Amino acid sequence: MNIFSKYRAAASVASIGVILSLVACGGGGGGSADSTANPNAGGPPQTVSGTVAKGAALAGAAVSMTCANGAVLGGTTSATGGYTTAAVSIAYPCIGTAIAAGGSPSYRGVMFSGGVANFSPLTDMLVQTVLAASATGSASLSLTEFVTKMSTDATFSTNVSAPANVTAFRTVVLNTITKELSATKTPAEITLILAAAATFDATPFVVGSPLDKVLDNTAAVLQNTDGTIKAAILTSVKVAADVLPVPPSKGTGATGT
Repeated sequence: MNIFSKYRAAASVASIGVILSLVACGGGGGGSADSTANPNAGGPPQTVSGTVAKGAALAGAAVSMTCANGAVLGGTTSATGGYTTAAVSIAYPCIGTAIAAGGSPSYRGVMFSGGVANFSPLTDMLVQTVLAASATGSASLSLTEFVTKMSTDATFSTNVSAPANVTAFRTVVLNTITKELSATKTPAEITLILAAAATFDATPFVVGSPLDKVLDNTAAVLQNTDGTIKAAILTSVKVAADVLPVPPSKGTGATGT
């Protein structure tokens, strides 16, 4: 990416406008949380729940997530796309995949706090953002590399889940969707479409609810006919995420590894 492309990408991330006003807490990437405590110790046992959907619910999907303390969360979705895991002690973030009963589509998801983790095209874009933002330059971590890093670097884990960084990650997704919708929708129409999308990864929802309608109304620009994410969308997300500051790591301070 040349410097002008990076500038345009950075400008896109910064152009939050009405969409970012929907996102509670903070703004911009690179925020550093107090990492003196080790988040990998985990907290009291808790269950995690969420919904797996592309608009239509994905019944029988297998959900698997790994948390920063090594805890593994699993579940299978009901006919309405919902799942609930067994109660275990977890440390944030938790990250993983939900795979449809037939093997496709599969969506990645990440949980930064709380006990709700959805899996959808939007959360897949969010994980794409996190993986790209977690490596320097135009590099990107694989899911396996991210799990290894968060489980061995408490500073990194804490900062990935810092509110300012979470806001920046979500903003990349919302800005990418806004850009794609702008070819056929007015700003006012886009605002209405995304009104329920502020915390799309962590808001409980069911089919027919406002967040489900966000998935329905963005499917044409984000998904292939089989529900998988369009490659061009994931590329656009990565380009925008590449200019976010890497969450600080114990290894190299502010720049991470």
